[in-house]
Order: sequence, then C-alpha cells, then structure tokens
Amino acid sequence: MIKIWLLTIGASILLTTCGYFKKSDTEPLLSSIDGEEYYNTIDGEMNTRKASLLILEGKADSVNFEVKIDILDSLETTDSIWRKRYLLTTNQLLSDLYEGNKQHIEQVLFAFLLHYPEELISHLNEDGFVIVDLWMNILGKALDNATQPKDITSLSVANAAIKNCFDCSKEKQELIVNFIKSLERFAKNQ
Repeated sequence: MIKIWLLTIGASILLTTCGYFKKSDTEPLLSSIDGEEYYNTIDGEMNTRKASLLILEGKADSVNFEVKIDILDSLETTDSIWRKRYLLTTNQLLSDLYEGNKQHIEQVLFAFLLHYPEELISHLNEDGFVIVDLWMNILGKALDNATQPKDITSLSVANAAIKNCFDCSKEKQELIVNFIKSLERFAKNQ
C-alpha cells in the first residue's frame, strides 16, 4: 500500500511539473538533423550517434550490446541535440540494459540527474513516463548509495543538482528538491 501511495505521489509530482519545463520556441527538433549529416552518420562506421539513430528508428537489433552501453555513457555530452537523442535512446533500452549492469546504470543516470536535472525531469514528464517506475527505482537506489556516507544527505544531493540547473526559477528548484525527496522515499520502500 505504501509503494502505491509513494508511486502516486511521485507520478503526481512529475505530472504537475509539465508546466515548469516547457520547451523553448528555438529548440531544434530531433527530426531536423541535416540530410547530409544524417547520411554521413548512417553510412559511417558504427558509433554512438549511428547506433542512437538506428535504435530511434526501431532497428535496435542491429546494434551490439557494447555500443548500447556506450550510448548510456555518452548521455552527458555537451551537444544538447545529441544529449536529447541519447536520453530518448536510453529510455528505449533501459529495461534491457539494467538487468546485467545495475550498478553502472545507476551511477550513470544519477550523474545525469546531478548534472542535468531539468532535462531529466522534463524527459520523465514527456517521454519517460511509461517506465517511470523503473526510472524511480534506478534513481532511488543510486540516491540511497550516494547518501550512505553520513555527511551526504538527500538535501546536499538536491543542492548539487540545483547548482547545475542554470537559470532555474524558485519553482523549478523546489521541484528538484521534491523530486529527490520522492526518490528517497521510493528507495526506502523498495
């Protein structure tokens, strides 16, 4: 019963944040990749960009496991267009990848939460909501591991994430704190 209650609270927080993380009018669409760039990527050797495009096109079977892990490891790229693509790709692969690589995936996604909290929360509201339980489970376990030393608290984790949320309003900062508190509650009830 407590799990259902916490899941409902977590889902409510995620759903109510839709208005806080609207896309800007100037954000490039994922489908607007330049034709020449697309063909150069698809025709080139296998790498994370090619693999990501193939997976997003429904051709995940043509990408080997190591490259799928490389996509996950590329989440924190400085290129915002490819970061969004890698996040969408990770969302599609997450349940398959998590089984054999729990600790690595927890660490990578937790680092992404700390460095790009606004993008991750927006993603969970838009594209990741279908598997929000899995995301909450992974991030909750990672938070629990990160707060094992007594001097690290969920509030210090939230403060670190807020420092990386540039130009965040007070509402977005509160949302990040509430999200991390929800992760903490979710992890305790697992």
